[in-house]
Amino acid sequence: MDSGARSDLLIVGGGPAGIAAALWGKRLGLDPLLLEAGSQLGGQLLRSYNQSVDCPGFYGLVGTDIAERLTIHLIREGIRFRTNALVTQVDCAARKVVVNETETLTGRALVLALGVRKRRLGIPGEREFAGRGVSTSATRDKGRYAGREVIIVGGGDGAFEESLILDEAGCRVTLVHRSGTFRARPLYRDRVLTHPRIRVMTHTRLLAIEGSQQVERVIVERSAPGEAPRQQVIPVSGVFLALGVVPATEPVAGQVERDAEGYLITDRHGATSCPGVWACGDTTRPLLSSLSTAFGDGATVAKAAFDWLMAQKQ
Repeated sequence: MDSGARSDLLIVGGGPAGIAAALWGKRLGLDPLLLEAGSQLGGQLLRSYNQSVDCPGFYGLVGTDIAERLTIHLIREGIRFRTNALVTQVDCAARKVVVNETETLTGRALVLALGVRKRRLGIPGEREFAGRGVSTSATRDKGRYAGREVIIVGGGDGAFEESLILDEAGCRVTLVHRSGTFRARPLYRDRVLTHPRIRVMTHTRLLAIEGSQQVERVIVERSAPGEAPRQQVIPVSGVFLALGVVPATEPVAGQVERDAEGYLITDRHGATSCPGVWACGDTTRPLLSSLSTAFGDGATVAKAAFDWLMAQKQ
């Protein structure tokens, strides 16, 4: 959909929080414009392969189904949005963005729904074997590795849940983690640590992923307390990375307050440290990262922005 150079509510990021902000902005009488860098709206929903069980109204749907419904909702409401609109520069003070390095757009109010991206190891073979043995989703790819050796990297809920998913699919699972403690909730942690078929290697780092056309092995380094580090080669067919996420807030670094990990700091209504700029969704490190909270975040910042804009007229 097309856009003019200026809108009431300029929203950067087409995930659930950004979409909710656009819907509520329109509901409040504003003229929102939603910008999404990808070819589809949906954000993290496009990489969510589990069925929804905890968001009211979407039971049993996977992420792409929900993203499609949200897109249709925007269209029916006549809300302007643009895909393939990569924001390459942001000027928070002016509430201005540059899209695809060529086009400048301005909003009377600016909403940052920048989202997060998968954390990476940054080791040899990680990018080269993406889709050829390196995966970030057990739900999506488990069928390819039934009966084969796989390794999972991580210590949170995602790593432990994916270990169980892959075991149920018939994979021979090894979970590796760089320390001896885990962030995973007991619900997952206890099941994996006592599982008779899942091997857990603590104090272990992945150094490299190797193979020819497909992943064939990994090189790890084990450094248990009191022992000298030693390297080990483990033959595997699949490497599943469950390393968590990092906020995609680099475009606004130095313009609004961020915490030590780069998440945007806001007040309870989503206002950032820059007047006229709000933030919502996963980029603000919500207490619970979920579809339900994303919708609430988006609605809240739309109302806060509306109130601020009305106050500017007085």
